[in-house]
Amino acid sequence: MPLAQFDPWVWTRARDTTFNPSSPGLRVDNHGALLRYRTFNSMKYLTDFAGQNWLITPAALAVGEPPPQSIRDQKWLLILSGIVLANQRGDNSGSWNHQTVSFMPDMAGPDDPTATSGPLNWAIARYGIPRPPGTVGQQYLVRFALDEWSPFVSLGSVFDQGSSVNAGFAVDDWRPNHFESGTDVVTNETVNNVFTGVNADLAVNDTDAWIYRLGYNITLIGRIVFIAPPVIE
Repeated sequence: MPLAQFDPWVWTRARDTTFNPSSPGLRVDNHGALLRYRTFNSMKYLTDFAGQNWLITPAALAVGEPPPQSIRDQKWLLILSGIVLANQRGDNSGSWNHQTVSFMPDMAGPDDPTATSGPLNWAIARYGIPRPPGTVGQQYLVRFALDEWSPFVSLGSVFDQGSSVNAGFAVDDWRPNHFESGTDVVTNETVNNVFTGVNADLAVNDTDAWIYRLGYNITLIGRIVFIAPPVIE
């Protein structure tokens, strides 16, 4: 808990970790061991994209499955793909340089009234989904609440400047970023599993080796929701 106050990565990793209790139970030292399977690096947030693509369409119903009662209950199949700039470099330690990166493709543009980009805004306009009263970014936020998800992240572009001395490049793992929750401003009900992007664990070996770009393909099924902005105290 003290470490989490200074680096949110610790709290994230603690929530990522599955703990199987056994004698003598949870202590400071063995809890630290749970986190040690990842290199202690702060999260690097990627915001520059070389290209973004998306597809969004109503999710098909199974035979006999009741249709949604309103457009707000509609489930959507959303596919996001593209290239994000990582710019992750190796070091001179003689071993792999590990880094966890996080990125969020454009879903509905920035949280302001001028935003028109992203698949969620397109679907809202295309299918006539009524927005709640008020101003986006102030009275409500446009988000995507997930039922199912399947992300994928791969190497997109690598480079080794000089002589290759045991150079290596890896995407070791990928997973959704921790989901958010909020309050639906229309129904006043709690909304869970709000998509907040994807995390990937990278590794580079050799001091002049770089991972420049990552490719991604993210398949999601869920609902378009309008949630209340978080209260900042």
